[in-house]
Amino acid sequence: MKKIVIISTCPPQQCGLATFTKDLKQGMELDPNVTIDVIAVCKLGQEQFDDSVRFVIDKDRLDSYIQSSYIINEEYDYCILQHEYGVFGGADGIFINNLVNKLSIPLLTIFHTILATPSLRKKEIMESLIARSHAVVSLSPKGCEILTELFPDCDQHKFKMIPHGVPQFDYNQQLAKEKLGLHKNFVMMTFGLIGRGKGLEYAIKSLSGLDLPDFKYLIVGKTHPHVSAREGESYRYELQNLVEQLQLQDHVTFVDEFLSDEQLKDYLTACDIYLSPYQHEEQISSGTLSFAVGAGAAVIATPYWHAQDLLRDDRGILTPFHNIDAMRENISQLYHSERLLAWHRYKARHFGEQTTWSLISKMYLELLYNFTSPVRSLEYYENYISFDIRREA
Repeated sequence: MKKIVIISTCPPQQCGLATFTKDLKQGMELDPNVTIDVIAVCKLGQEQFDDSVRFVIDKDRLDSYIQSSYIINEEYDYCILQHEYGVFGGADGIFINNLVNKLSIPLLTIFHTILATPSLRKKEIMESLIARSHAVVSLSPKGCEILTELFPDCDQHKFKMIPHGVPQFDYNQQLAKEKLGLHKNFVMMTFGLIGRGKGLEYAIKSLSGLDLPDFKYLIVGKTHPHVSAREGESYRYELQNLVEQLQLQDHVTFVDEFLSDEQLKDYLTACDIYLSPYQHEEQISSGTLSFAVGAGAAVIATPYWHAQDLLRDDRGILTPFHNIDAMRENISQLYHSERLLAWHRYKARHFGEQTTWSLISKMYLELLYNFTSPVRSLEYYENYISFDIRREA
């Protein structure tokens, strides 16, 4: 029996990293030969965790990181680090390096943010983590390209690409629409924690002037906790005011909730179009985009890095940054063409069925189990998954 520990945020914390950790853990636990615990990172006393959390790192206390390293070395065979700069304490999250530098067991690091031009300190943090890791995972091919360019002197065999996992969907759209009271509607959706930079104002403006009977655009998700702490609900209020100014109240609905897994599956299954209007190119991974493709939605997205990788081969439509007219035209085309809508939905579903968490989790376990063997090349892991990254390029 192998014991694995994951360092990350986790539920009941409400963020994409916590959801990723929960889903990865549940997928790996399908293997009866492993047990998996979590070491959670948060401000002390903010959350109540369940028994699967072995230890809680107080985000802003360096000694808490050091203490956890002793626990990990004593009790576990493998460690998985979910890395985002803002999760950990110290300047740019540097406290996590103090923990990693004390580990004596194999480490797998998953980079959820990979910047093409990081600051010197962020680059040094990444380089140190890479040096201490047996493998480093990017959730997209673009991330591996950037890592190779940024760190040419590092062992290139460490850089692996494993796609973001998605739930198993049943694809029964009519039933999902009926459950949500949307059976008479053509449904477009955006979900995720709300904050500036998500481009929701562009999405709302793109609906102005369109004559789309029975069209509903659902903006689903709570305000990001960091945004809420800084400015309250001001961005949401601005969006709501914009809807009123454009007289789109009958077409735009805000669902101010952090959805449960089952609720999220219902909403994604019900939607015809998924809109991802991020306004920053350097978005290397988006769990919300991955889930939408997995659900078989017809996706329209701005050309941020993850969208460029994920939506190739007609799995979705890229619409230019800051171009409301182009976004409006793409929405209109999918609304009016059942054939085009069905084609993009089919291509997305076909891809999503190959990236369910049950399959993706096996890839992580395979990677961990090979840490005691000679390191294999990136090409091995590309061929291991059932689609070929190079053929998709």
